[in-house]
Amino acid sequence: MLFIVNISLLAIKIYIYLVLMKKNYIILPVYNDWDSLKKVLQILNQSFRASKTHNYIIIINDFSSKKINFKKEYSNFKYLRVLNLKKNVGSQKAIFFGLKYLQKIIKKKNDKTTISILDSDGEDNPKIVKKLIRLTNIKKDYFIFVSRKKRTENNLLKALNQLRLFITFILTGKFINFGNFSAFPSTLLNRILSNNNLYLAYSSGVLKNYNKFFFVEIKKNKRFYGNSKVNLKFLILHAIKIISVFYKTVLLRTIILVLITFISFDSLNLKILFTVFVIIINLILISMNLFFKPKKIGLSIIKSIT
Repeated sequence: MLFIVNISLLAIKIYIYLVLMKKNYIILPVYNDWDSLKKVLQILNQSFRASKTHNYIIIINDFSSKKINFKKEYSNFKYLRVLNLKKNVGSQKAIFFGLKYLQKIIKKKNDKTTISILDSDGEDNPKIVKKLIRLTNIKKDYFIFVSRKKRTENNLLKALNQLRLFITFILTGKFINFGNFSAFPSTLLNRILSNNNLYLAYSSGVLKNYNKFFFVEIKKNKRFYGNSKVNLKFLILHAIKIISVFYKTVLLRTIILVLITFISFDSLNLKILFTVFVIIINLILISMNLFFKPKKIGLSIIKSIT
């Protein structure tokens, strides 16, 4: 009789361990920034020390020129996997392929399985990840995003970023002042991957495909090592990618702007110049959606998994 009781208790413990225990998948895209990533992993490992959860680390190596080997020093991770891409695709596409990989390996998508995304340079504070995961338990069916209330760039980049936010709002009607740093239940994974908007830009892709969000304002960290890759070229390209997700909305809004210009101004040269500018902008956005966002995307981009 005692033997049967012990076996039953063991079976219950195994069931809790395998089925009921919360699982956290954490995606970290990286390109050569291995020193910062190591520190991020150390902080994450420390923060999960007393946590009764299964924590899975998915590193997306975006065709880094530098190589790294991870020692088995992270006791609070169930496993740490590195997805090595065949070519450099940028952080947004790297995140997309990470999510596609999780879509394949997570068999049971439920609210006990969360997915978190953060950059690997330390600017997204890894100490906050656990808080975001807890919020997914409270705000069920919500995306939890971090909006940065204070940035650490120089004044010129801050001004350019504000200009980007303003232009994005004018063209799309969306105020996108948040980036990759987020957490959400795995039940939403298929929803946001229902089309390939995330391939261009993660934040606007989620915004296009879903409508329940909760924002946490947190000060942006400084990078742990090295210099920021954010510059004028980066901001322009990033803005185009974000806006291109809403290209149909942009087309409608810019047509309205052209009509307002024709009504409000007498100068024919100004009207022609602005119309040409609008046509060029829309052609760029439409071409990005038609030619740079494939209809079917598999996982053949992944060279190896270590």
